[in-house]
Amino acid sequence: MSKFKIKMARIEAASGRADAQVCITFQIERGTVNFQVPIRLNGSDYDDTEMVKAARSILHQTFLDLAAQTRHWSLSAKELRLLSGMNLRTKK
Repeated sequence: MSKFKIKMARIEAASGRADAQVCITFQIERGTVNFQVPIRLNGSDYDDTEMVKAARSILHQTFLDLAAQTRHWSLSAKELRLLSGMNLRTKK
């Protein structure tokens, strides 16, 4: 299986406020899978040079949490074969 391509798609900031929110959006792609994940940060919490590092860390933690939450969904190769063999659709 090929690796995901993860790139920073854009950075958006609300201007004019000291506590402005910053949204760093990551684009994630692999084959036909293509989606974006926005990460929102408080602009006053991080230096401009550290904001992308903080957003990457939050993205990483988000996927760790997602993996842990869906771990029970995982099927073995044998279970997938059994499911495939149970296809009840009529064949034309």
